[in-house]
Amino acid sequence: MVEHLLPTTSAFLEADVAARIAHIRAPRWIGHPGASAAHVAMQQLLERPSSLRPRGLLLAGPYHNGKTMIAERFAVEHLRRFDRQRVWVIQTREGAGLSHFYASILSGLRAPQAA
Repeated sequence: MVEHLLPTTSAFLEADVAARIAHIRAPRWIGHPGASAAHVAMQQLLERPSSLRPRGLLLAGPYHNGKTMIAERFAVEHLRRFDRQRVWVIQTREGAGLSHFYASILSGLRAPQAA
């Protein structure tokens, strides 16, 4: 009756209720080709030698399209593998204007701002 399940999933059938609920609620990542390509591009940027004017990467697209999930997953993976933060996720709302965009960057970098 459980032959259609992956071995990693069928193992949870024997687990207690709390473990099964935690497994169901855990975040999932489905490696869509576009998302994987974005991760490769971000990794290549990190591997570039330091320079006076480093390159950046902008993920742009319609809302509810997965941009935040792609960026946040990359940032979290990076923090798990390295001893210092080299990835920042900066977000701003659509149509907010240039001053709000720059304020979002300063806030994301935890820079002091004028009151």
